Amino acid sequence: MKKKTKITIIVSAAIIAVVAIVLVVWDAPRKKVEFIIEKVAIEKITNAYFKAEMERDFKQVYNTYLAPSSSYKKTHSYEQFLKDVGSSPVRIETYRIVDIYRLRDNDNRENYPLVDKFVQVEVDVDIRFIDTGAKSTYNYSFTFLKEKGIWYKG
Repeated sequence: MKKKTKITIIVSAAIIAVVAIVLVVWDAPRKKVEFIIEKVAIEKITNAYFKAEMERDFKQVYNTYLAPSSSYKKTHSYEQFLKDVGSSPVRIETYRIVDIYRLRDNDNRENYPLVDKFVQVEVDVDIRFIDTGAKSTYNYSFTFLKEKGIWYKG
């Protein structure tokens, strides 16, 4: 083999190795940067969703904040949704976002073809039972998802 060919092969292999190392090493910081960027949008949609829930603006909750591809929205019309939420004896009084975690790409395109990303949002929710007046705090982890660049409650 010619000396020039050997050098080309060695240089090419070195470049490929460096690129592979950079991609592996860069993955963790890239995900942190992505999380920082997405966190603002996730907090915004979470706050908007809960504001609409607390104001009992069910039309906005259903039409704007529930993911178009969610199982619930696929199987329940707006009228059915109104029956479900309208008969609930629970009212959200306050909420607090505790944590946002597990931002991840959709690795299940077969079942969720429209979803780009998923994230978990942990929330403490203070509720009041309208029939008894009792109050309680619950901790929930909600799944939010991103479809076509927009975050929704899953």
